[in-house]
Amino acid sequence: MKYNTEINKLVWLGINLMMIIVMVIIGGITRLTDSGLSMTNWNLVLGVIPPTNESEWTALFDLYRQYPEYKLKNSFMTLEEFKKIFFWEYIHRIWGRLIGLTFFIPLVFFWIKKAFDNKEKKLLILLTLLGFFQAFMGWFMVKSGLVEKPDVSHFRLSAHLVTAFAIYSLLLYFFWMIFSSLKPNYICQKIPRINIHKKNFYISLCLLFLTISAGAWVSGTDAGLSYNNFPYMGEGFLPPILFAENTNLFKSLFYDQGFLQFSHRLFATFTLLFILHTIFRANKDDFFKEFKFLFYFLFIMIIFQYTIGVLVLKLYIPMLLALLHQFGSLIILSLLVISICHAKKKGV
Repeated sequence: MKYNTEINKLVWLGINLMMIIVMVIIGGITRLTDSGLSMTNWNLVLGVIPPTNESEWTALFDLYRQYPEYKLKNSFMTLEEFKKIFFWEYIHRIWGRLIGLTFFIPLVFFWIKKAFDNKEKKLLILLTLLGFFQAFMGWFMVKSGLVEKPDVSHFRLSAHLVTAFAIYSLLLYFFWMIFSSLKPNYICQKIPRINIHKKNFYISLCLLFLTISAGAWVSGTDAGLSYNNFPYMGEGFLPPILFAENTNLFKSLFYDQGFLQFSHRLFATFTLLFILHTIFRANKDDFFKEFKFLFYFLFIMIIFQYTIGVLVLKLYIPMLLALLHQFGSLIILSLLVISICHAKKKGV
């Protein structure tokens, strides 16, 4: 009976993980197509019904035309063009609602059936709070682009993306720990210096989140279009603003495209080097002995991700490569979370 319950929990968590992966891809398309501000309001119940006739489309378009994005950037836009950007933002919001239902309805069922232990309950409460915070950040982010500037705040965009990745990480951690508990002999051999390796993987995870956050700053300010001659930035390796005479330099840095792109480059390089250091050091101590595929996959993915990042920059942000780059960060995140679960089993 308990075995069947654990299997059902795995199916539930697995479905939610796949839905978040799809959501990240939809969110990336929404950002790359500048669709995020096309829906200027959102009705919790009636908002799930899309426009069904031309008069409803015209009313929504007229509402969009009252805001800065249309007035300052898209004054040439036609109704047909508006429909295209509206589609992605609508799908983005509807998919978010579906994730909420897919998560909370089974959660209530499992909770009533007393399928969770105290540790799992604490994790689920945290996930619930993060879910509500994520919904709030989505609204808060869009709101920032409807006031004066026709762009959302890159800080709020970063918080929105990082929260999504945090939710995904916790769900994957929950999934993997249940999965491994169903296999009593799964990765039980202890290895030397396991606490050092565990610490290194946690640091790798933090560096990855910093890189993802900086990537959202780049995306939110279109900074990827400013300096495309990697590894240089113009004629040097550093952004020109660092040499500017400006009394408000520190305040200006986090709104400067060059500095934001430089931050992403710097964090990405540190992340690349530290993850390589982490996995090779762990491999030396046979950390990946029963799971060699994890070592090779993580090694290949971190090199691939860095290479794709450079290509995206040099090719002026082609959509497919940009989406692949974002998806690559999710794969690396998954591998690091699995490595941390692996380390916990090794330390038993």
